[in-house]
Amino acid sequence: MNKYINCLNYLINKKTNLIQHGESNFLNHLINTYDILRSWKCNEDICFAGLFHSIYGNNSFLHRTTENREEIKNLIGEKSEKFVYDFNNNRLAYDELKLISFANELEQQNYIHIFDNLYDLQTQKDIASYFRNNVGWKYVGTGGKTSDNWRKFNYEIKSKKNKYINTLNVCAKDILKKLGIYSFFKQVRIYASAYPYGTVHEIHSDYQYKNKGITLMFYLNDEWSIEHAGETVFYDDLRYDIIKSIIPKPARAIVFDGNILHDARNSARNVADIRMVITFKYYINIEDKYK
Repeated sequence: MNKYINCLNYLINKKTNLIQHGESNFLNHLINTYDILRSWKCNEDICFAGLFHSIYGNNSFLHRTTENREEIKNLIGEKSEKFVYDFNNNRLAYDELKLISFANELEQQNYIHIFDNLYDLQTQKDIASYFRNNVGWKYVGTGGKTSDNWRKFNYEIKSKKNKYINTLNVCAKDILKKLGIYSFFKQVRIYASAYPYGTVHEIHSDYQYKNKGITLMFYLNDEWSIEHAGETVFYDDLRYDIIKSIIPKPARAIVFDGNILHDARNSARNVADIRMVITFKYYINIEDKYK
């Protein structure tokens, strides 16, 4: 505890609480990043590196609080300080830095990544045809965590042996590896959803506990235009505003913090097709070697 208090006193003396960072200040950002890593039961070296992760400044945060590496080593230890130094040169260089980087992004409540052109046109058509015509869609008339008015078609996926589902599953793995977070998560559910015009989409989050899960979603239609609407919309519940609105383009996937409030906008009235997505859900699963 004394180590943590000494670190906070140092950061306050450096006036990090007066430095603007997002909607708050730099000190709050550092403390919250530390708290996320602690909630994952990461070891002390990783957590304290999170508390100081941008203290030297970097390309995205130009404010350099200190250049005195020995001063930081005396506060948080040599191993932890090395994580901090390396983080500001290449934050995806190795797993400890990937963990800190992920916590840093989650803290800023903007963890939404888009991946386009994931497979060719023929694969788009084959995947769309399979989900449109061959899966056992089940109409869900009521449900959802917040309302009895949720209406959509649902298909729970229990096996990955089907070639189209396997293709998407392999693609999902590749995406998480590109983001540097694949080894930190366990896949817990796969399901597809379909929405014809007039179905109900309520604003919701995907997970009960904060910073415990991510969602990866593929858009499955082989044709879609901006006039078709059907965007996935993400909301900032504190500012009562929209963070991002994403068109469900073919061969597109999005990865996001499932705790961000979101919903699917209704497709346009003249769209004959159903809006289809497949969703992969993952829970945080930090290996013992990082604890």
